Amino acid sequence: MPSSRFAAAAFLLTTIWGCGAGGDRRDAQLDTEPVDFPRNPLGDPGEGVGAEVCGACHAEIAAAQADHPMARTAGAVTEDTRDRWFSDEMLARAVAWQAGIGPQPAYEPLTDGAVRFAVPAADSSAVPVDAVFGSGLRGLTPVSFAPGARLRELRLSFSHARDGWIPTPGGEDDEDPLGDLDTVEESASCIGCHATALAWDDEDRFDPHRAVLGVSCERCHGPGIAHVEAQSAGGDPGPIFHPGRISPADQVAFCAQCHRQPTDFEPREILARDPLLARHAGASLMMSSCFRESPPASTITCTECHDPHRPEPAGPDRTRAVCSRCHNDPIALHPQTPVTAESDCAGCHLPTQSEAFHGTPFTDHWIRRPGDPPTPNSAAGRRELAWLEELYGGRMPEENPPAKAARLRAGLAELLHVRGARNEAQALLREALDLGADYETRLKAGALFRDGGRTREALAAFREAAAERPGRPHAHYEIGETLLQSGDFANAVAPLTTAAELSADSAGVHAALGAALLGADRPADAVAAFREALEQEPGLPAALGPLAGILAAHPRRDLRNPTEALRLAERLAGQFSFQEPRSLDLFGAAYAATGDFPNAMQAAERAATLADRSGATDLAAAVRQRLALYRARRPYVGALAASRTGLR
Repeated sequence: MPSSRFAAAAFLLTTIWGCGAGGDRRDAQLDTEPVDFPRNPLGDPGEGVGAEVCGACHAEIAAAQADHPMARTAGAVTEDTRDRWFSDEMLARAVAWQAGIGPQPAYEPLTDGAVRFAVPAADSSAVPVDAVFGSGLRGLTPVSFAPGARLRELRLSFSHARDGWIPTPGGEDDEDPLGDLDTVEESASCIGCHATALAWDDEDRFDPHRAVLGVSCERCHGPGIAHVEAQSAGGDPGPIFHPGRISPADQVAFCAQCHRQPTDFEPREILARDPLLARHAGASLMMSSCFRESPPASTITCTECHDPHRPEPAGPDRTRAVCSRCHNDPIALHPQTPVTAESDCAGCHLPTQSEAFHGTPFTDHWIRRPGDPPTPNSAAGRRELAWLEELYGGRMPEENPPAKAARLRAGLAELLHVRGARNEAQALLREALDLGADYETRLKAGALFRDGGRTREALAAFREAAAERPGRPHAHYEIGETLLQSGDFANAVAPLTTAAELSADSAGVHAALGAALLGADRPADAVAAFREALEQEPGLPAALGPLAGILAAHPRRDLRNPTEALRLAERLAGQFSFQEPRSLDLFGAAYAATGDFPNAMQAAERAATLADRSGATDLAAAVRQRLALYRARRPYVGALAASRTGLR
């Protein structure tokens, strides 16, 4: 759908970066040899010794770490803990739910100390609440576990910024009213960042009561049994992992296992500076030039500002000390900005982002100058693009589950595509699809194939996605949009109708359906679709233009409504400050349909002049033919440029 983050991925990236962006940056400080650090929780609590044993020798650190937000990233729901999250007071908080995302579910405490999550109108639709993820600093998301090692993020989360319940971010499009079950891969990734040791029952259902939830010593340092045995024997320290002894870049990659890497996102989200990236500090920091381009001895790391053992915030003194390693004369660096040696660097270069994520404040760790992103062909822009391409390429040899391996290939293909290396990109896309790509990756592949002129392969990818998730509108929309772009209007109608039924509140989908119906010579049905689009979004050009064109100049008299056409055409032309030739051409035709030929001539003359200036000679010639009709006091009947394209 047009509003979906999946739609037209290739077009969005091309718009941002152009097709000529290349790479010339200083070498980044990534180690060429992989570092063997803990990448997953302990497979079973019995593989570790537990934080209490660690605390026997590291008492101060263990005690402080127990109060760290990382230690509280998850907790099992029991009779003793239930009121931390589901007290009467908590459940009485307001719920910010939108009717368009389905019926509102609710948490219901039970007499045995358990909690269930249910849709009140559907008694059969309920699941137990097994655990709650989140430290509570910003919010909490209750979860439920299912057999087959799968997790369900429940669709209602608590936001401390809102002091109330909100739809769980990312779950707004879930088909299940309680929350879709994650894949095994997604479940492992999610649980792995909220647990130190895993436990499972006989059905491969995660057991939060036997597992060690939260991030404690052995999640970062690895199993401590051999270390404790060596210490007990009085020998060497024994094997234990120490994150502070690996290279600065690998330290950041280590933290980014849970705080995310740039390759965990869509490339266009990174390059367009999606505000939601502020939630993921690892990905943001790794895109900073401070990380990418510093010498090895001074590459910035997470722990320079954040203590992984003590829950103390990084203050201005600490961040200033880090920045001053490379920028030791802040006054000289800011000739246009009044700063002093005591100014807070983070205030400008790590701003707080709160508007993009339900009002929850996050510090944006992408350290950069305030202002717009670099232009596509600037040196900084090329360095960013090349760096991201290198990150994707570096992760390709990793041992990954098929869906993740496919996503990495599709991400790299997107970057190659925008750089103009389309043959390489398409080869990677085929690899991704052969590996077993998931729904979103198939959508991306289809969009890139389509942008590369491979319509048949694009349709195949979209159809596979639609078959996998028939209840989601995005793939149906993309099939219809691809057929629409190729001029196959009749066959575009069915998938766009399905998309409109599945996404009734999407103006863009209804506008696309209207365009297909109009092209398939079903103008009355097209009028209904365009009206529906304008109900959702009154100023949508893709619906305003076509509808005004039908009402002003369609050969069928019963479809014309000159007065309404004039109103719509004026609204459309006004959006472009009456400086866009196609909308002015439509405006003139609407005036003529009402019998106001002087104003029709004025609009057409202006449209022809602007078309000439922009080099649109065919449009200018067509407008002048209509102008001759208006001078003869005759309205125009037929198709108009703005009514065919909607100025999309």
